[in-house]
Amino acid sequence: MISFSPEQTKRMAAELAATLHGGEVIALVGDLGAGKTTFVQGLCEALGVKSRVTSPTFAILNVHKADGLTLKITHLDLYRIKSAREIVALGLEEFLGAPDTVTVIEWPDVVDGVQWNPTITVSLRTLSSQERDIIIAYANEGGLLSAKHA
Repeated sequence: MISFSPEQTKRMAAELAATLHGGEVIALVGDLGAGKTTFVQGLCEALGVKSRVTSPTFAILNVHKADGLTLKITHLDLYRIKSAREIVALGLEEFLGAPDTVTVIEWPDVVDGVQWNPTITVSLRTLSSQERDIIIAYANEGGLLSAKHA
């Protein structure tokens, strides 16, 4: 589906958030400026996060707690990671699949040879200054993806 504004991108993320229970690993794929952080903001807002949600480009990892829920949202930005060794040294893999956590990974494919095996992949593609094509793909039990346009 096409998003015509950041607000619409956040609404699409909120629709996805309504289906989350914890344990999901969401890969966000798209170029710089495609709306990955905006999508995470919408996801977090819908899950009850009251704190400000920003890109963890320099921090690499932000953890948000949803108010009134036991659910945590772990937001990873791997843009600056250069090797699998850094991922291990930072302990990033420990956040994957925890039943009380939704893990969102920006730039999951930046390090060659690291497979995150996301349960959901969100692809964002810039069409114009305001328009984004958003595709949400769900991994099924066989590890294959089924795609749904947002």
